[in-house]
Amino acid sequence: MSVAAHLGRDRRVALAVAGIAGLAFALTFTFDSVPAALMEGLGAAEFPRLICAILLLLAVVLFVSSPAEEAALPPVHRCTWWTLAACLGFFPVLGLIGMLPAMVLFPIVVGRLWGERRPAVLLLSAALVTLVIWLLFVRIFRFTLPGGLLGDALFG
Repeated sequence: MSVAAHLGRDRRVALAVAGIAGLAFALTFTFDSVPAALMEGLGAAEFPRLICAILLLLAVVLFVSSPAEEAALPPVHRCTWWTLAACLGFFPVLGLIGMLPAMVLFPIVVGRLWGERRPAVLLLSAALVTLVIWLLFVRIFRFTLPGGLLGDALFG
């Protein structure tokens, strides 16, 4: 039995995530330091380190809690592939129209993909998700959200 087969699918994923998060964590030490007078909220290196540490912790939990026996996986539903396409499409849209409009648009598109048809529910959920993200990152962490080409053209 090979080492990969012995580890199991979940443990291989946990090791891959831990490796990538560890590498990203190490790379944050190559970032230029931000002078204390210019720093707002978490610095340019601290926030990525926080995310990498959380990913490392989750990878350890997955590695430790994964079952010894692997069940056969069901086939991937086509909605999953469309959701992945929407996630990948989010980035070019973000570059064009900016973070806030893209964050409003994304839950509406994904909600439609997942079967929600009521416009009020889609709009309310999109507005609430965007508001929570805006409050967390702009007001608490003091990040500036990207404006995209449209935002830069309109608001300089």
